[in-house]
Amino acid sequence: MDSKLASVVLVLLLIGASVAVFTISSNDDDSDESEMTQIPETSEDDTQTQPTNNPPVILVEDRSLDWSGTNHTLDGYVVDEEPVTVDVTMLNLDFSVHVSTITTQTESNGFWSIVFPESLPGEWIVQIRATDSELVTIERVIEYVVAPPQETEVSIVFQWTEPSENDTIGTIYGAILHQFPDTCSIKYHPLGTSSSNSIFGDVNTQVGTYTLLIDVSEVNNKGDLIGECGLFTSSSESLRVDLPLTPSETDSDNDGIPDLDDDCDSTPPNEPVYGTGCSDSETDSDNDGVMNNLDLCPETLENQVVNADGCSQYQLDSDNDGVSNAVDQCPNTPSGEQVNTAGCSSSQLDTDGDGVSDNLDQCPNTPLGESVDNTGCPLEPEEPVDIPKKILALHGGGETASGLASQQGMQDLVDAMPEFEFVFASTPENNNVWIRDPPGGKGEPTTSPNWADTSISYLDQVVADQGPFYALLGYSQGAAMIPVYLANTDNSFNRVMLYNGYLPTSHEGLIDTIEAVEPFTTPAMVFSGENDQWFKDMAPALAAKFAGSLDLHSQTAGHNLPYEDDEHFDSILTFIREGIAQYDPTQSWLCVDGQGPWVKDYNGDGNGYTANNNGVSSPGGSGSGPWFQCEVSVTVQNGNMVVQSNGIPNHDFLSTMGCCAPEMDYTSTFPLSPVNDTIGGHDTTNCPASAGRWECVPDRGAVAMSVNGAPIFGPEEGP
Repeated sequence: MDSKLASVVLVLLLIGASVAVFTISSNDDDSDESEMTQIPETSEDDTQTQPTNNPPVILVEDRSLDWSGTNHTLDGYVVDEEPVTVDVTMLNLDFSVHVSTITTQTESNGFWSIVFPESLPGEWIVQIRATDSELVTIERVIEYVVAPPQETEVSIVFQWTEPSENDTIGTIYGAILHQFPDTCSIKYHPLGTSSSNSIFGDVNTQVGTYTLLIDVSEVNNKGDLIGECGLFTSSSESLRVDLPLTPSETDSDNDGIPDLDDDCDSTPPNEPVYGTGCSDSETDSDNDGVMNNLDLCPETLENQVVNADGCSQYQLDSDNDGVSNAVDQCPNTPSGEQVNTAGCSSSQLDTDGDGVSDNLDQCPNTPLGESVDNTGCPLEPEEPVDIPKKILALHGGGETASGLASQQGMQDLVDAMPEFEFVFASTPENNNVWIRDPPGGKGEPTTSPNWADTSISYLDQVVADQGPFYALLGYSQGAAMIPVYLANTDNSFNRVMLYNGYLPTSHEGLIDTIEAVEPFTTPAMVFSGENDQWFKDMAPALAAKFAGSLDLHSQTAGHNLPYEDDEHFDSILTFIREGIAQYDPTQSWLCVDGQGPWVKDYNGDGNGYTANNNGVSSPGGSGSGPWFQCEVSVTVQNGNMVVQSNGIPNHDFLSTMGCCAPEMDYTSTFPLSPVNDTIGGHDTTNCPASAGRWECVPDRGAVAMSVNGAPIFGPEEGP
């Protein structure tokens, strides 16, 4: 309903109300005069009924408008006995608030109007509430639509003014056609470049004209002219343009190539150029970052890293062996040596990994891990090293060597290890100490690293005179002396045992010598007792100076070596003995498990002896001939080592005149724990000098066996 209709309705309502009043008045006029002059008494039942309050009526319809560029408005009427309050709220289509409530009052004729703080096109819902003086409220909801303008597609026209002579700046100008020129932009995008290199023009937003300045020396004169406009609906137009340029004869660098065709218009004087106008100092033909005039390798492949000379590792051969650096696994091949495809010569290879280069290796297929000599051939098995079973013991401070030897724990240790010899050293210092106390007392530590030199020299002499020693043992201050001694001597030990010890922290110079070489790698056992009130808490600091030490803390021991019934006594014995490999006599034999070598009896080879045919015709072969293989088997039975052999040695031999040695079955029995024969009473016919104290070796027959299983015969055996 529009405002005119609302006004008519309102007038009709007002006229109807007047008629009602007029009718009442006419009825009163028809009364007779006496009734007009006399006012009769009335009762409460005759009292006139009061008028009722009618709710307001909102007169407003849905709105559909075209966008005008100004803020949107809304008006209407409210029919009521008196002016009312109108609250108007603009909502989005999801009923969220778009414009907060605007409150206004109706005029005397019921008319009201408001202005929304919104000027853009859109669709909304408008909620209208009318409230009269007695707070009676009526609500109405309408649609409010503002349609955007119909925008025309953008259209551009242009002209080109090329640069003047000796100038490089040209101008594109023209007009961009659209009903909203203030929304327009225009740019030139040179072909072959990123969009970020576009050149934007200046647009006159009143009339839509524009200009763009183009430097043809820097940008392509072929490109796209792009215009964009739109207030609410964007549109664009793109024109592919080729901006014509009149050839110029200007040659700024005098290289014979006009500037317009010259890719390098600053060529240094007197340098020859290519058709591009660029000289070698301005050209990088292989795109490796090094100009041609400096590039020693002008044909580098794409994406290869090069040096300052423009050469990649694929183009270099530093050792001139014919293999490029990129694949040369031996980059410093000596001159003149032949190499393989990996660039390595025999002097640089060690095919069998034995540490001897192929050119010197006389045994090129050494099994992995086998020790070899300087010719690359396996070393002969070394004789086992006899480890001396001697232990050097250092007594405690204020104690003597005999005092340490007489300690119950020391005696228990000596008795438990009869295979070891214990040497008890006696300090050369006064007062039976290995390390003298600081002159100013323990509160004023010494700083000299040479404070214990007298004791160190003494121990070096003991080792020289009575050593070598397998282990070093220290008790109390003797234990404190051990890290001092190890830090200041070239002598070494397989084991060190430190009982009830501590670090000599009141001698800072000695501690410095220890810390300079710690941790010590000699296997160490550090012992402490729970009842040692003075030193039990100092053991961990002492143990920390040794890598992976065995730390034992007895719950019963005091400041003494542990007794044989101590919980850790057996662990100490095991620790000491672990450094010495146990001898297994069964491992002394050769030719065991069928591993004996094939050997030959040389009878008949260039000599007058009869050929031996008791063997086979060839190593591992069959038939008869001079080839044999030694065989030995070893078992242990009832404390004896029983050895069986076929009697063949593990080396070539001559049977000589006796011809011809065959394989035989020999069995020998050896006691594993032999004892001296003290009984006597043996047959001494062949050796009366023994006086029956031992058995004599028989004159004939096998009397012993060598480790390869060959028998050893008596003195009278033979042909």
